[in-house]
Amino acid sequence: MSENWLLGLHWGIKKSFLDYVARMPDGRGIFRDGATLADGSIAVFEPDVEAEHPEAADADLFLAFHGDIHFSGHFGMLNVRIADPWITMRGSQAEMTVLDPYHPDEGPRLPLVRFTLESRKTEDDMRIWLGTEVLLAQEATGLFNDVYRVGEQFESIAILLRATNATAYGNAKIGIS
Repeated sequence: MSENWLLGLHWGIKKSFLDYVARMPDGRGIFRDGATLADGSIAVFEPDVEAEHPEAADADLFLAFHGDIHFSGHFGMLNVRIADPWITMRGSQAEMTVLDPYHPDEGPRLPLVRFTLESRKTEDDMRIWLGTEVLLAQEATGLFNDVYRVGEQFESIAILLRATNATAYGNAKIGIS
């Protein structure tokens, strides 16, 4: 784990989903490659400062994170993967995309959730954004085997980054207020 493990994208995992996986005899969750589990139900993805992300050129804010979470169970029937989330914001509306779990090396990314994202001022060297009204995107219902419907409420999002390095986490149009 990185020494800056608090930096990054913090996203609560639905308690009902975690309980469901825990009840399965073979249910498991694996957090790796920059993703960790904090406080029992918060997924933390580390900032991705190396990759180039050309598709966000029209964004007001773009932030990239890396890490891989994989839930499995029901003898292979449950297979949920959330990897390398990107946040793209236009106005106050944001979208989180992830690698397509079935075609991670090709094609477009999978829109996972859409939400409202607001910047919070701090007195120190941190920048914080809070994501509320986090709703499942239509394109992602299949990721959860259509158990959750379009617009299903997901947990809130928090993004914590150092202000001195904030422009390294996204493209040149990053806005910090």
